[in-house]
Amino acid sequence: MDFFEAMQLVLALLIFCGGLFFVPYLKGFFFLHPIKTVREMFYRKDKSGISPLRALSASLSGTLGVGNIVGVAVAMIIGGAGAVFWVWISALVSMVLKYCEITLGVKYRKKSAAGFCGGPMFYMERGLGGRAGRICAVVFAAAGVVSSFAMGNIVQTSAASDTAKIIFSANETVFGAVFAFVIGLVVFGGFERISRVTSVALPAMSAVYLLASLAVILRNAELIPSIFERIFSEAFEFDSAFGGILGFLSSKNVAEGVAKGTFSHESGSGTAPMAHANAQTDTPARQGLLGLFEVFADTIVICTLTAFVIITAWEKGIECENGMELVLSAFGSELGVWSEYAVGASILMFAFSTVICWAFYGRLCLEYITNSKKAQFIYILIYLALIVFGTLLSQEAVWKIADLGVALMTSLNMPALFILRRDIKDETKVLFP
Repeated sequence: MDFFEAMQLVLALLIFCGGLFFVPYLKGFFFLHPIKTVREMFYRKDKSGISPLRALSASLSGTLGVGNIVGVAVAMIIGGAGAVFWVWISALVSMVLKYCEITLGVKYRKKSAAGFCGGPMFYMERGLGGRAGRICAVVFAAAGVVSSFAMGNIVQTSAASDTAKIIFSANETVFGAVFAFVIGLVVFGGFERISRVTSVALPAMSAVYLLASLAVILRNAELIPSIFERIFSEAFEFDSAFGGILGFLSSKNVAEGVAKGTFSHESGSGTAPMAHANAQTDTPARQGLLGLFEVFADTIVICTLTAFVIITAWEKGIECENGMELVLSAFGSELGVWSEYAVGASILMFAFSTVICWAFYGRLCLEYITNSKKAQFIYILIYLALIVFGTLLSQEAVWKIADLGVALMTSLNMPALFILRRDIKDETKVLFP
């Protein structure tokens, strides 16, 4: 195990232990009061400004990357069907972290000319306070800029380019240029335009993938009992448990069809608060509740459907060691060639949404460091250029930069959540006294 693999596993344990702390600390309110949680989640008193659901769609676009489809396949190739069980457990335990960071993000956000701006930088500076809080905020923002170039851009674009080449026979350079042009039109419009696009694109691409997955599952409904049996019977084998942890880490990162380790839904890394802080909401905790739904949709729904499709393919003798090829073969064998085009289009849309959302994250992080409009403009130009030339860069180097960036963001954000735990608890009591 090299340094980067060890780093990923340590961070997985950090997030898992953090979740185990906050669930009882907040009295497991979303487990004990599920109906009230859902009711409060979608309640909205003030209907002006950017709606909570539009902020949710933008945040989901950042977490629902191309790896949410292929990353599950990689986890299962590593650890078998039992890996799915550990993905479920990881999501249930860590979803509370997304609630915590979004709640703090809204509580400590600042009013700006364009609306609101928030994120870990702001609750580190204003919540932790002092010079230490300011230093942590600046370091976090710098790590966010680096991660936006690597994980949020090059990794996603590279996988999307591969998909376009395999499925649609698209020229990589032409694809990159068109992809960059379209993304530029959205990104230069700010969060308002990004949230409008994602509020339409996200449901559309999710619906296509969900319908294709359900079609495969319903065609093989008789296999559902045996699929569950296989998942639970293999869940406690060492390889499956190990693969499940990697699956929890790998659902966002795919390099040439092979997923690498990072966080599937980014709980604890501090990205979600940057999107959710823009929402017009009267209670920080109510916006935080949407973080629970975000993890549920990202991991429990999308990842589970993918897993069921893959196990169905395995039951029929389809084997493949490449995550991208396994997913496409699983759909193609059941629904025909058209499904490969449909799933391929969904992957492209997932990548598109992720890239535009991470452009907002990176720009916000840079804006925290400097208010220079010139720096902001140069950042966007570099970001768009990397879309075109990203496939020419060393994937190994890109992944190492991305891993380090996310590791630094998470290692700064998690202690901040713990230190500000009383603020989180006080905000939670507003809805769940």
